[in-house]
Amino acid sequence: MVGLGDILKNAQKIKAEMDRLQSEAAAKTVEGSAGGGMVTVVANGKGEILSVKIDPEAAKEDIEMLQDLVMAAVNDALRKTRELLSQEISRLTGGFGLPGLM
Repeated sequence: MVGLGDILKNAQKIKAEMDRLQSEAAAKTVEGSAGGGMVTVVANGKGEILSVKIDPEAAKEDIEMLQDLVMAAVNDALRKTRELLSQEISRLTGGFGLPGLM
């Protein structure tokens, strides 16, 4: 029979491991792009945008198209950030999805 002490130890180990994974993920970067690379966004594993690069040719187009490209590139980078975290959590949990972790 598993005691409460064992459950708490396991919970503490999982929390420490999650904290470690989040720190590691925060140090990693992903790149999202749109318009064939006309707009490139770099985000870290915390979902923070680190840089936005816009090809000068994209700035010559209409502003609404440029805004759409920036939004698409940001969403691409953030999607990749979620994928990165999902992969790290999957490694931690041995492939078992745990509700509430993502």
